[in-house]
Amino acid sequence: MSDWRWRAIPVCAALVFGAAATAPAQERARPPARLERGLSQETTARLREIIQRAEREGVPPELLQRKVNEGLSKGVRGPRLEQAIEAYARRLVAARRLAGDDVMSDVLVAAAEAAERGVPPDRIRAFLRANPNPHRSVVGLRVFGDLLDAGVPAGEAARGVNASLDRGLRGERLLALSAAVRRRIARGEEPSSALRAEIDGRR
Repeated sequence: MSDWRWRAIPVCAALVFGAAATAPAQERARPPARLERGLSQETTARLREIIQRAEREGVPPELLQRKVNEGLSKGVRGPRLEQAIEAYARRLVAARRLAGDDVMSDVLVAAAEAAERGVPPDRIRAFLRANPNPHRSVVGLRVFGDLLDAGVPAGEAARGVNASLDRGLRGERLLALSAAVRRRIARGEEPSSALRAEIDGRR
């Protein structure tokens, strides 16, 4: 992609969502200006509607701006982009309801991604209550989803992540635990046994 197209990506997203993030209510109701590049008037209007509705539910607009940028960088346009952003907005709204009004944006994103990977809502809620520190919860939810995706039952995954956090595993060290469990599973070990073995080995 040429340099001017790359520079246009964040500009497109800002034009779509800028009003939702900063304009007063009466300005938000105005028809959106047509973007010069990349998006049709219909797509622009639809995306603005999605961001405004999600913002009313407590979702920070910059999270959807970021997702639009990702879509544009991958060449996604039109109805495909609209559907992807709407689905992501629904997950973020659901995550907001699970996590409450006071959590940081990074925690909200982590909760939405964990839900997308199959972590049950009650498990996400319980995990966040047990780990109010965002430094624990963001990476913890990521690893939780990774373990579940690898075949570890939800209860075992939650206990394993909490136990690892309690033992001081953070950041890359916690991500390394998840990667090690996956390697054991790939060699034929049962998922729960693989997780327990890795946790025991890190005492």
